[in-house]
Amino acid sequence: MIEKKLCGAKTRTRSGEPCKKAALANGRCRLHGGKSTGPRDRTKLAGNKNALKHGMYEAIWEDTLTDEERELVAHVSTDPTAQVKNRLKLSEIRIRRMMFRIQQEEQEENTNPAVIRAIEEAITRVEMNMVNLIRESSRLIEMQGNKSDGSLDKLAEILDQARKQYCK
Repeated sequence: MIEKKLCGAKTRTRSGEPCKKAALANGRCRLHGGKSTGPRDRTKLAGNKNALKHGMYEAIWEDTLTDEERELVAHVSTDPTAQVKNRLKLSEIRIRRMMFRIQQEEQEENTNPAVIRAIEEAITRVEMNMVNLIRESSRLIEMQGNKSDGSLDKLAEILDQARKQYCK
């Protein structure tokens, strides 16, 4: 009987016992590095140049800001209505840029439909976000309409006092 070669990699279980899966050609199973370990030639380890690094998931903390970004933060409005308006404007610019990227891709000799599809899906996500911003804007306008700062009541009181003074 031929004995099956085991992976033997240390597992993350409490016991820390060796992996009992079948080993591939390099002595490890597919879960512990038995398939590709990347290119052996360091010059080919350039990474994925096609990946778009957008920064959407980047963590931003006060201590990581540049001086220019700190100045920008100081000028950002905290008014909810202004925030919503600014986000809508930025969304329009974002869509315009993505449409331009689609146009560039279509002009390429080897147009990649997957790239165009990915950009179109991103446009859909931005548009869904815009719908939410419009809803939020409506809620803010409604809240501002319901909220009275008392200025109309004060004006009515002043007019009432003036009427009483002059009608005596």
